Amino acid sequence: MKIGLMNRPWKNLSREIDWIGQREFEFVDLILGPPAADLDEIDAGTVRAALEEHDLGVVVQTPSFIPVGSPLAPTRRSALEELRQCLQVARQIGAPTLSVHFAYPDGSFAVSDVVAWHVETLAPLAEEAADAEVTILLENASHGGHHQLNYILTVMEQVPRLGFHLSSGHAKLELEYDRFDEYLKRLGHRLQHVQLSDNDGTADQHLPLGCAPRSTVNWPRRIQQLKSSGYDGTITLKVFSPEPEYLHVSRTLLQKWWNQASATTHTGKRNSTWDSGSPVRIQTSQIPPDECYLDVAANAPYMDR
Repeated sequence: MKIGLMNRPWKNLSREIDWIGQREFEFVDLILGPPAADLDEIDAGTVRAALEEHDLGVVVQTPSFIPVGSPLAPTRRSALEELRQCLQVARQIGAPTLSVHFAYPDGSFAVSDVVAWHVETLAPLAEEAADAEVTILLENASHGGHHQLNYILTVMEQVPRLGFHLSSGHAKLELEYDRFDEYLKRLGHRLQHVQLSDNDGTADQHLPLGCAPRSTVNWPRRIQQLKSSGYDGTITLKVFSPEPEYLHVSRTLLQKWWNQASATTHTGKRNSTWDSGSPVRIQTSQIPPDECYLDVAANAPYMDR
């Protein structure tokens, strides 16, 4: 298991990578998007050098606002071209995976149409990515509709090269109950990346683990289930707080719960991207307030990524 953080796409990417590396996280969850992490702003050589300086791994995710499943064919074609450019960046910086958000279109549409529109975009992208030794991951969205799990299952059946990216925060918002366990049970065999955060069930709040008021999540049990599924890959702490100490507390708790979990024998074949690494080094020293990793006001436009 490897623990990482996301960059802030409105901040200089090299400095974001330095910040994450200096705090001894193990990889960068690099989200592409304007203004500072736009495709036109990224120099792959500079990014690779910054990652190598801190011995950081990297995974990449595309902006959530790319309309992968748009009902409009020209829009889907444009979305595919944008995703191809994202794939090029992922390949150039050496990322093994590129995450794409499920994008349920506004309006009332037949299940077959919603699935077909996603497949039309993702099938060619997944084939091209395989040639580039990158795996496309489909992420459950916070606004994916009540039947998102079934849509994703059907899309992934039709696009066998896709992997799955599980967001715990998004899974808590899909219905009136938390669907994390359902996603893990149905798609755990194709799981290749996880993002963890907490919320109170009303919005994607990206709270520290265990901090949501009136939360019903048993985090030690959740991590036990994740580990018992056979997963041992990348986990992003998608925690947005003006105080960086909350990131370190979340990491300490995650590592403790992971170490306490007794992994059961898993016989199913997994598509693991990472080998199991050494235990994370926990840094508990105080970080000056002016070095806060994420500030609430600046993050407001990017709450749903």
